[in-house]
Amino acid sequence: LTPAAESLNARWRTAVVDGWNNAFSGRYPFKNVSSDASLPLLAKYLNTDTGRIARFLQNNLSGVLHREGSRWVPDTINTRGLTFNPAFLKAINTLSEIADVAFTTGNAGLHFELRPGTAAGVMQTTLITDNQKLIYVNQMPVWKRFTWPADTEAPGASLSWVSTQAGTRQYADLPGSWGLIRLLEMARRKAAPGVASGWSLSWQAQDGRMLNYTLRTEAGEGPLVLLKLRNFVLPETVFE
Repeated sequence: LTPAAESLNARWRTAVVDGWNNAFSGRYPFKNVSSDASLPLLAKYLNTDTGRIARFLQNNLSGVLHREGSRWVPDTINTRGLTFNPAFLKAINTLSEIADVAFTTGNAGLHFELRPGTAAGVMQTTLITDNQKLIYVNQMPVWKRFTWPADTEAPGASLSWVSTQAGTRQYADLPGSWGLIRLLEMARRKAAPGVASGWSLSWQAQDGRMLNYTLRTEAGEGPLVLLKLRNFVLPETVFE
């Protein structure tokens, strides 16, 4: 490594990586644990204009890296013998994509819609996220708009169902501001045929019955984009 590369790697660790690891390394969604990462703190890193990562890139790498839309692209002509760590480029572009969908206003915030679906043996489903309820009793399904995170005293997500054989049963009750994302992680997810920006979500209940919904997003993958942070690690080096 050239002295310039060594110096920038050290600066990246000091300015960004050390603080990031202290804030997030032992928390959900980065690890599968009960403690949650702070959304306001995450916003301080991910904000597209003023976030710690964007500021570092603009202040230290402006000659060798530039934005094209939401992607960061190396200036091959100007790299002056420096070789970017591919894991670094992948990581900052993943974070950039998440910021463009879930942190567009600077803080965490997005809107999406859910439409319930029928399933054999299921009479009713109730999905709640941050106090916003979608109760479905097999009538004509309609889209309901949700906000995440929603301003509430008791953030979290839950899903319950009533079968033809039993009363109300709880599939999951997930407290905290990441409750919705934890619930989405538990679903089987695939592109929804015939629904623009849509995903089919299915949860297999404890009695084997399926709890089915369709998700429609306003930007990109909507709340599903935050699952890209599961097991995400910020690389320690910019150059290799």
